[in-house]
Amino acid sequence: MEERKNNFKKARREDMEVMGNSMAVKVVNGQIDPALKLWKRKMKDSGKLDEVKDRREFIKPSAVKRKKREEAERTQWHRTQEDK
Repeated sequence: MEERKNNFKKARREDMEVMGNSMAVKVVNGQIDPALKLWKRKMKDSGKLDEVKDRREFIKPSAVKRKKREEAERTQWHRTQEDK
């Protein structure tokens, strides 16, 4: 079997950046995997995916407050248990 060498060098992050558009990524030399990995990282860091997930269903403000209060109570309880 013939072994084929990849004549392209590995795509660098700087090569995949699109000037003027912080969320866009350019595919270099047909290497889609590093471009996709960079795009996913940008989306995660920007918080847009979390916002989309949060908007899938409406949660009443009172339910949000209740959940936040319960989480704070649970955290406080764990902290007092550590002190004993």
